[in-house]
Amino acid sequence: MNAWELFIKSVSGGNLIKRGDKILLAVSGGPDSVCMLHLFWRLSKKMNIDVLAVNFDHGLRKESVGESILVRRLCEKLKIECICEKIDVKKYAAENGVSTETAGRNLRYFCLEKIASKYECGKIATAHNANDNAETVLMWLLRGSGSFTGIPQRRSVTKKIEIIRPVLTVKRKDIEHYVKKQKLPFCIDKSNFSDKYTRNRIRKNIIPAFERINPSAVDRICLISKIQERENAYLEEISTNYLKKCTKISKNRILLDLTRFLRYNETIRFRILKNLMPDKKYALQINAVMAKILSKDRSVYKISGEWIFKVQMDKRALFEKQN
Repeated sequence: MNAWELFIKSVSGGNLIKRGDKILLAVSGGPDSVCMLHLFWRLSKKMNIDVLAVNFDHGLRKESVGESILVRRLCEKLKIECICEKIDVKKYAAENGVSTETAGRNLRYFCLEKIASKYECGKIATAHNANDNAETVLMWLLRGSGSFTGIPQRRSVTKKIEIIRPVLTVKRKDIEHYVKKQKLPFCIDKSNFSDKYTRNRIRKNIIPAFERINPSAVDRICLISKIQERENAYLEEISTNYLKKCTKISKNRILLDLTRFLRYNETIRFRILKNLMPDKKYALQINAVMAKILSKDRSVYKISGEWIFKVQMDKRALFEKQN
């Protein structure tokens, strides 16, 4: 199937969009988001939906000004309202002690939610594709996160707004073929070729190596992601119910009833700890906490700069925030 067919299948089969929806499209100017913009333009001709686009200039590259102009002109041609905003990523990164990559992502989603609320958009669409999903699964594998669910196709951000990813099942090569066939202008972010970022190294080196072994590697990784997403939803429901029975949660401390907790299945215990831990949710930290619970070691385990974990003498464990 081509990009249009996969998009329609995703929209209808996943029940992502319904008639009367107002959707905010995050359009960077790259081939993925330009493809999504055009697909929604076509869909709006067949279905009663309202779309508007937003583009963010991160102020990190001199090319970003030209990218905003490209997006605005394409939207004018398609008669789609376009909002262009500049966000100060460097300032946010410095003030919050995070990388520019994390700062850009946090600011984008904050601004997307704010704009969606202002324009009464019930949905925000981002252009993550199948390759992005496969890369994310491999990143989580390397980090030992204990999850291969990848990028969710939809998630709620407020009671009235959700994020949808309608091209998540479309591979990058199909997107590139679509924009060339439709003769759509797009920009290439040169930072995508930098080996500075883990995702880029996976994209440039690991995925191609996998595809030399199996040309359908991206499809297979995404299939694993889908299977675990389904199973994860079921196990999450069970573990959430058990969590409520064995914990007392306040702002600065979390008490865990070990007598009740240790009756549960090992998988459920792992999930309870993952949901409880206030910071550093990698499998390495979760396993370290579980090891302390099962041992006679009563020393303090430092989870992060703010939180510690310790087992108390009265068959309780404690996550505690340090002043």
